[in-house]
Amino acid sequence: MDQRTLSYYDLHASDVAARYDAIASPLARQMASAFPVGCRVLDIGSGSGRDVAHLLGMGVDAFGVEPVQAMREQAIRRYPQLAVRLADGALPALGQPFGGQFDGVLCSAVLMHVPEATLFDSALAIKAVLRANGRLLISLPDERPGLDAEGRDTHGRLFGVTTPAALQLLFERLGFQVLDRLKQSDGLGRHDIRWTTLLMTLRDSASVRPVDQIEAVLNRDRKVATYKLALFRALAELATQEPRIVRWRADDTVSVPLRRIAEKWVGYYWPIVASPRLFPQIQGEGRPGAKSLKFRQPLLALMAPYAGQGPHGGLASWTLDLNSGRLGAAARRELESTLTSIEQALRDGPIVHSGAELDAGRVFSYDKHERSVVMDAGLWRELSLLGHWIADAVILRWAELSERFGRAEGIDAGMILPLLLAKPDSERSTAAAREIFQRTPALRCTWTGRLIGDRLAVDHAIPFSLWGTNDLWNLLPTLDTVNAKKSDLLPSGDLLSRRRTAIIDSWECLRNQLPDVFDRQAIHLLGAPHGGDGEWRDLLFARLREMIEITALQRGVRRWLP
Repeated sequence: MDQRTLSYYDLHASDVAARYDAIASPLARQMASAFPVGCRVLDIGSGSGRDVAHLLGMGVDAFGVEPVQAMREQAIRRYPQLAVRLADGALPALGQPFGGQFDGVLCSAVLMHVPEATLFDSALAIKAVLRANGRLLISLPDERPGLDAEGRDTHGRLFGVTTPAALQLLFERLGFQVLDRLKQSDGLGRHDIRWTTLLMTLRDSASVRPVDQIEAVLNRDRKVATYKLALFRALAELATQEPRIVRWRADDTVSVPLRRIAEKWVGYYWPIVASPRLFPQIQGEGRPGAKSLKFRQPLLALMAPYAGQGPHGGLASWTLDLNSGRLGAAARRELESTLTSIEQALRDGPIVHSGAELDAGRVFSYDKHERSVVMDAGLWRELSLLGHWIADAVILRWAELSERFGRAEGIDAGMILPLLLAKPDSERSTAAAREIFQRTPALRCTWTGRLIGDRLAVDHAIPFSLWGTNDLWNLLPTLDTVNAKKSDLLPSGDLLSRRRTAIIDSWECLRNQLPDVFDRQAIHLLGAPHGGDGEWRDLLFARLREMIEITALQRGVRRWLP
């Protein structure tokens, strides 16, 4: 929890407790439906003790944790029956108070005070004290007016920027399912504040979520080009690998920058366009008078200097130059021209036409002010939870559609599938990081702390086989033998915590040499430019931990310790 916030409640414990106890719990009705008689419930951030006492009165075996001693003293003075039912405790280092294994958790007006860098760990801590199928009841404000630039009110209390929709997705990605969602006015009568209450259950096993809208577009929507498939592939990859790129909007929609989708398309279509054989991506492409890829010519101009530099038209060489900050002025102009052309194809094609012929209607819209693709927040949640499956399915259907377009020319899906799966060579694309690490004196292995000497290997923290990313934040110096043992496994949570300083030191090393490239790629995890030298380390590390935990959970990857 934020220390300045805790200090406020310590200094004003008596007034705060009196103010809260002056009204009945705003969650009384929700608690009654969420927690049956006899179940065991933990109130995290129990404050004045009002809600714990209310739960006991309902016949619930209730306990509470509260980090502010003065608040615990107020609670026991007001409700003496709580003397043996309250303990010191706070997120994220919650542990297992009262033995853990609760049937329910209440977390009312608490997560808004958790710093963003520790929000994911706080969610994990809540999950750790719940039984399978346990209930979680959370409330937090939709927004908090009158905050300063740091997100603090006039009393110095921190109010995080997390919206209820974003918080819901965070818990869903950790295995929770939403049972109910309710908006309420403020119990203390503040007219400019409204609250959202989420009731969730912790699933005992992963359950398949309905993806009817996605399935309908992929299966039943008319397709005269591969553009719709390329759009869904990009969105699925961004949702699983760059979840912070999205902007949550007040109308329960989200927006994704069009430029980032276009950047994905460059990598998708490069191997196809570079192929000596024409693989039609538009119905009739290659025949006299037929349409062609709208961005084929600018993409060819971008590719021209790399022709002959390895497989797939020099894709690995171009990616190396891009990731090393070595693109010349001419190459940057060609890249901008290509991205602009792809964006136009997106706006005129799949954004307009996806779902237009189906009963549910159009799936996407375009926000010209943000230059972003807009979609329903529920669709983004499905992409986030099942994105790796969706991306694989899209690639197969893309190959099948290409076969249909080129059947008359003897093309089958097996011919184009290797091009759709093509990725830059991971060894060549780590060369920039390798050169920097080789120039670093007394370099030590990130995972073991041992001196590397002439046995340097560049490890992907999130294996290349899982994400296919050579972003600098994902590249760490290791001993060759350690790298071989880690292979395609994900580091354990304990290892990440113990080697945090070594990971950040590696980032510092890379960022000192390639600051523009590092910061541009860090946005893939952070979702926005970092707030300055004092902030990026903690936040980027928190994001890395979050994505490793979620990837392990969603992909079933074994964890590794050296």
